[in-house]
Amino acid sequence: MKKKMVFFFTSVALMTSMLSACSSTTKSTDKSSTKTTASSTKSDTTTKPKTTATTTTASTGNVVNIKVEAKDFEYDKKEIHVKLGDKVKLTLHSDDGGHGLAIPAYNVNIQGNKTVEFTANKKGTFEYHCSVVCGSGHMNMTGKLIVE
Repeated sequence: MKKKMVFFFTSVALMTSMLSACSSTTKSTDKSSTKTTASSTKSDTTTKPKTTATTTTASTGNVVNIKVEAKDFEYDKKEIHVKLGDKVKLTLHSDDGGHGLAIPAYNVNIQGNKTVEFTANKKGTFEYHCSVVCGSGHMNMTGKLIVE
């Protein structure tokens, strides 16, 4: 009986120390990931605009506001056209909120219903795609940003 009790208390002590170690590691990881997320969100918000309408500004050219709807594994806009030098404000909207929109060439990565701003400073055609694994049609969620 004594051996069983010693074994029991030893097991409990070992499990407690293991769980407390896991808890402290998780908290450290959560803090660092929260900091990373916060800084990532700030950089996305400050450097990447979205476009839906065009208005003229004196210093930098056009500001283009674009709203993209994500639904049923597709975007409502397959192509987005802007001019070189335009400031783009890009807004992603999804009723289920489970989609993203990434334009790697411009370091744009919107996740959820958000808006980013960027300047279209490279001419060409750039692919955009869903950056949140959203289901079976995820790989089909693509489009093109065309900077003329």
